[in-house]
Amino acid sequence: MDIKALILNNYVMTAELLGLWVMLDSNVHLKKRTINATRVVILLIFSEAVCWTIERVLREVGHLTVARIILTPTIYLLHPIIMLGIMDMAEFIKKRRILYYLPILISAPILYSSQWTHLIYYFDDANLYHAADSILSYYPYFLFAIYVVLFIGAYTVRYGLYGSVERRGILISIIAATIGVILHVVFDIDADYGTLFASLLLIYYISLYVLTSKEDTLTHLLNRQCYYHDMQKLKDHVTAVVSVDMNNLKKINDSEGHAAGDLALKTVSECLIKNKLNRKKVYRVGGDEYAIFYIGKTEEQVQKDIEDMREELAKTPYVCAFGYQMVKDKNIEEAMRLADNKMYSNKAKLKDTEERRIAAHKEATIRVMHEALGSGMWGMEFDEDGIMTSVEWSPEFRRMMGYTDENDFPNELSSWSDLLHPDDKARVLKEFNDTISDYSGNKNYDVEYRLKVKSGEWRWFHAIGRLLRRENGVPLSYVGMFVDITDRKPSDRKSSTA
Repeated sequence: MDIKALILNNYVMTAELLGLWVMLDSNVHLKKRTINATRVVILLIFSEAVCWTIERVLREVGHLTVARIILTPTIYLLHPIIMLGIMDMAEFIKKRRILYYLPILISAPILYSSQWTHLIYYFDDANLYHAADSILSYYPYFLFAIYVVLFIGAYTVRYGLYGSVERRGILISIIAATIGVILHVVFDIDADYGTLFASLLLIYYISLYVLTSKEDTLTHLLNRQCYYHDMQKLKDHVTAVVSVDMNNLKKINDSEGHAAGDLALKTVSECLIKNKLNRKKVYRVGGDEYAIFYIGKTEEQVQKDIEDMREELAKTPYVCAFGYQMVKDKNIEEAMRLADNKMYSNKAKLKDTEERRIAAHKEATIRVMHEALGSGMWGMEFDEDGIMTSVEWSPEFRRMMGYTDENDFPNELSSWSDLLHPDDKARVLKEFNDTISDYSGNKNYDVEYRLKVKSGEWRWFHAIGRLLRRENGVPLSYVGMFVDITDRKPSDRKSSTA
């Protein structure tokens, strides 16, 4: 064959590979490892084409050469190696890499020694190729088929959740290429597959780029652009939507660093797709905000899936708020708005529960300290509107006042306020209420006053109080202590009466 013809036969392939090589420098979606793996595949395909071109020239030589003995098995091995390289572009091969290379490692000595064993093929002295008189003559094609199947399986798993269109495009390309290879074998037509590999690489690279542009780079969920696109595209098919929001991401970022925050987001994302429910699309639409579309699912199925996601989250240190809404009249936007409202309501309850847990822990700690110091503790609880809902006077405080239990000194604010000295009452209650009303949290309750004990005596007390507030400043708990300071007062003030 004319050398010029060989060069022209590879012209299109060379142009494709060079163009792709240059475009890799402008890629902003794919990882550096993927880009490097793509460059390796380009070099492998180019090497295969060069080897095949040289081997094709050596066929015209009237005698067998060592170069042809080496080049033929090299070409056979390059085909599965190229498929491995393409798989590595999407990081399919992460663990047990040796297992993927094992068939090639086993095949290498078999192929390179075939010239002498005649197990698969051999060349005679006249430089003619002879296939083995057995099914083993198709061994190179079987070897290549193994990696095609591995590639299809790995690609299906990696992009099975969202890449249905892209997956079909790749499968069509692979099936068409496989049919072409089979036809060449059946009709015994020799051909270089370098151009085929180059075309497959281009199609695969495009699909990989498209898939990556649809994904959130951190969590690998569908991104915000897909969320808005699918809201319109799937409006006739979505039957339910869910709004999800992760709690305390800012606190994690501030206290533990952004790496810990990223880990939290990835962990939460894995929990949302753990059960791999069909016809469910999960999007990361913001920093710690997620959205889920269910296609053709009933309300019972949606509720069950939410419970499954909560169970997975319970295995982690993270908490998420959920809100769902069934879609009516194909209005996804309205359903999403209602789901958001339910989610924020759930989020408020979760935060209130967490804040109360923390407040209870702090209060228990303060109570132990007060008991150890012999001071009287008091505590008050508030609802989400800042309205006082309960008051608790500690047994130690009742003892200091001369009372025994709740029957003679009830857990009511008036039990205390009605005993304040007339000259102190207005001042004390103003300080008490001003501290509650100060949503900035800068003001603390710290006063001295006279209080009538059960014996009728007026005694001096020093009272301090601290408010535990919700994130929006609304009071959550008001805890404090009394200390009897009568003995510290001058004798003329100890006997003060109303």
